[in-house]
Amino acid sequence: MNMKRAYTRVTGLPAFATAFALCLAAALAPAAAVAAEQAVEEHPGYVDFSRLSALAGVEPVIEVSLKAPMLNMITNLVPEEEQDAADFISKLLRVTVRVFEGPQLDVPAIAETMAEIAADLDAEGWERVVRVRDGDEHVDIYFRLSNAADLIHGIAIMVAEPQETVLVNVVGDIDDDDIAALGRRFDIDELHHYDSDAN
Repeated sequence: MNMKRAYTRVTGLPAFATAFALCLAAALAPAAAVAAEQAVEEHPGYVDFSRLSALAGVEPVIEVSLKAPMLNMITNLVPEEEQDAADFISKLLRVTVRVFEGPQLDVPAIAETMAEIAADLDAEGWERVVRVRDGDEHVDIYFRLSNAADLIHGIAIMVAEPQETVLVNVVGDIDDDDIAALGRRFDIDELHHYDSDAN
């Protein structure tokens, strides 16, 4: 996969801006990066999908990992006419997307682990907003709401179906009205048509 092309597709940035952002990202201070990583992993919207990633047994065909410094740069590079996009990107701390494909994916085992993670999310106070169990198709979408229920601290999406597994975790402080825009900007199909008025 051409990473510059993939990054441009996800962020919507022109090629020169993508190259500039990638070069700057490579120069980030390691100590600051470690501290930021620990802070995100302690954030209530963070979900550890390492068990599912390991269970897939293959390299992801799509992998997006945008952390706060890169997201901040994207915010600064978004054209003025897309200020709404810049506003909601500025609220994000991390966007992680992994897509695994192939006939070797063990859907029953992945679905079982998904159920275990879903049970953990239920116990931690996450809200399940979508649940699909249709033959070999398993879909769970969770939101982690703030105590006042006026912000979404995290979004977790788990999809397992024959020959494809999709894992998404969005961490930040997101308004309900930003969800559909988030899906369009980062090409997350499950969020494209989210209707805040229906929830």
